Amino acid sequence: MKRLITLACMMLAIVTIYAQNKVVESSAKKVPTWLGTAVEGKLVVSVTAPTLAQAQVKAMNEVTERIILSVASNVSVTQRNVASETVTNDGIESRDEYNRIAKMKSANLPFLKGISQAKVEEVYWRRMRDKQTKKEFYEYSVLYPYSRAEQRTLQSQFEKIDAEKVAQYQALEDGIDDIADVADIKAAITQLAALKEYFFDDVRVKQVEGLMLRYRQLYDALAITGRFTDDNTYLVQVLLKGKPVRVAKVPTVKSNCAGQISVEPQDGAFLISFDATDCLPEEENFLDIQLRIENKKLQQRAIIGVDADATINIAQAVVPEGKIILTANAVNKQDRTLTDINIRMTLNNRQGITFGLKSIELEVPELTAPLVFDDIDAIFGSKGIIQVKALAEGTMKARTTKKSHFAFVKGTITVVNPTTNGVERIKVSLPYTTNWEE
Repeated sequence: MKRLITLACMMLAIVTIYAQNKVVESSAKKVPTWLGTAVEGKLVVSVTAPTLAQAQVKAMNEVTERIILSVASNVSVTQRNVASETVTNDGIESRDEYNRIAKMKSANLPFLKGISQAKVEEVYWRRMRDKQTKKEFYEYSVLYPYSRAEQRTLQSQFEKIDAEKVAQYQALEDGIDDIADVADIKAAITQLAALKEYFFDDVRVKQVEGLMLRYRQLYDALAITGRFTDDNTYLVQVLLKGKPVRVAKVPTVKSNCAGQISVEPQDGAFLISFDATDCLPEEENFLDIQLRIENKKLQQRAIIGVDADATINIAQAVVPEGKIILTANAVNKQDRTLTDINIRMTLNNRQGITFGLKSIELEVPELTAPLVFDDIDAIFGSKGIIQVKALAEGTMKARTTKKSHFAFVKGTITVVNPTTNGVERIKVSLPYTTNWEE
């Protein structure tokens, strides 16, 4: 009974449509038997469009989408309302169209490239006129061959291609912490860009974009370190997160006194040779080393006669300065609890030596427990002012008494010499401000 009611409703809808529209022209006198039916091994697609050319394109898009949906079930199809306005002599005529927009990227799905208008077996169209508005449009239908065997073949091809792409992404994700050559960073970003074009579902596109960002951030983790091998040679090494990496580009070297400077690659590093005859012992003599990698400028000043990274005490060369700024992400004034405290502090790298920043531990007068910013693992090598930002996650308790305006934060900064792997601690005693002060 329910089925009879459904069929009756469909017949009523068809009668209503034909009552409103008039057939002006058709491609054949008789309606083909396949229209409006399910044909084994075929796709029957019907669309409407303002022109015949638009209808043809729309029909082939629909065929492509139907095949995509039959092969790759994770292709997402989104819908949206599109408001459009048509300017006429009488003013502006507004209309809302409900458009079905399929996220199809057939150019990136090799198994779909065989779909073409030439394979269409039959076409039937009619030019229709709305009896009330007198506007005309086309009803366009195609019969397209698509057997179950072909569907299975395309499914197998798709699964093979998709599995290869997923494996490629996984290899790039697994290899981000094992970069041996700086060129591998750019190569990975290029591969990820291609994967982004291939993946047609939002989930995997977001994953690719996130991994691309992580690879780009590796350039910010590059630094230069080095050591004097004798009085006239200096060995330079590029570090990525404290680990040596190979670089194809040769650094440029200048000096205020040394002459006959040459740079030679040596097992992934660079050996700088120079003549220090004109370097006077009572002056500060140095080599200025610079290397630009993908818009990232790396530089180091090596003091001639001193191994800048191995013998200079980092705790003496790197000095905390200015005022420490502490900001809690959430402040509960009733019970004086603070959640996730951010720190911003200034270090002055007076000699431009390379060092690794591991952790910061601070005693803040009005906090009941020390603030610990660990797992920072940042490499610095630029001379002058360095801004350090870190986050101490968790909930802290603040004392009810307000701190004195003359109170200082005291503590230690743990640093590492990337050449010797020696650990040193820098003492901190600086004024500070917070966002939980009363």
